Amino acid sequence: MKQIVYTLRVFPGEDATDLEQLLARIGENLKSGRIISSQPADFFFGMKVLLVNVEAPEVDGISDKIESEIKSTPGVSDMEILMVSRKIEVWREDG
Repeated sequence: MKQIVYTLRVFPGEDATDLEQLLARIGENLKSGRIISSQPADFFFGMKVLLVNVEAPEVDGISDKIESEIKSTPGVSDMEILMVSRKIEVWREDG
């Protein structure tokens, strides 16, 4: 099955100060995909956000499921999808 990679911007709630703990909670709550990379990033006025890459199967409705699972995570105030791309498997002759 083909895989899709979503790049997401996750906005922490006012009570979420530790982004590593927030990322762990997101990973636990995310059932429709898996986090493959993340990094904190500066946003407006000194606000910190999480940039998260999530890999998920290419099936109907998966974007809505991922969005719902992340937004329902305690400590997340909002999220937005920045980019969607198909995962590319790199093939090499030497294995």
